[in-house]
Amino acid sequence: MTGDLETDHDVLVTLARFTLATAEQLHQLHGGQAGLKQTQKRLSRLHTEGLAHFVTLPQAGRAKAWYLTAAGASATAAFPETRRPDGTGANAAAATEDALRYGRSHFLNLGRIHCAFVADARARGESCGPLDLTPAPEHRAGPGGPLYRPAAELAYTANLDDARLRLRAFVELHRPDVGTEPIAGQLAACARLWDQAGPGGAGRAWERLWKAFPRLLVVLAGTTATEARTAVADLRLAAEEQPVLAEMLAAVPAGAARLEDLLQHGPAAPVWHPLAGQEQQPCGWAEL
Repeated sequence: MTGDLETDHDVLVTLARFTLATAEQLHQLHGGQAGLKQTQKRLSRLHTEGLAHFVTLPQAGRAKAWYLTAAGASATAAFPETRRPDGTGANAAAATEDALRYGRSHFLNLGRIHCAFVADARARGESCGPLDLTPAPEHRAGPGGPLYRPAAELAYTANLDDARLRLRAFVELHRPDVGTEPIAGQLAACARLWDQAGPGGAGRAWERLWKAFPRLLVVLAGTTATEARTAVADLRLAAEEQPVLAEMLAAVPAGAARLEDLLQHGPAAPVWHPLAGQEQQPCGWAEL
């Protein structure tokens, strides 16, 4: 790598973690005070060096979405930032053609959500960095227990009065047009993780990992405002069918928001509909 090694490194790490990202997203995360053209030049250089390649998106403007080549994936495998707590690589191989084709919207939507939290943190004097959203982490409810794998896990440091508060959240992406069962299954898996007893039956197993169980944020993709209200109502109905899930939602801050509202207004805006109990007024994600 012949350019700015530190920034090239950061861009490669983000591509390793997120599989696919546009130049605009990478610029929002890593561009600093430079213009977008500098990020585009950086990506062109990484392409020339054989570390990154792109697919052309079908939307107007024919924007490019970038991903690591096999050489890029091999290079980043040695980076500590791409390794998960269990010691496995974040991206052991270059993305397959099928993953890039059929998972494109999912990957890019995760990037949009991440950029929204990073931008909001910067504007509010809080902290959420380019590596503070981990895609598809794996959490197992006890040895040999069921696996919970959210779309992403967020780490965020907020200002509360005169103190700093560390917040965590599981992020789920939901397309209401596919029905409620897939997301209900994810929420049930999260509830099993929350409910798992600790060693010797004392407390909860998750208390060995976090001071507080992460919030649960469900981002609704491709919905109108009316469809979003219906989706939230359906999520509440799904929770009523499963006592452990209903119990978790009563104890853990959880909400759903339209992706479009999140991007337009920011995650701190009153765009999140609480999932516990009956319909409540929308609020910011930290106020759930």
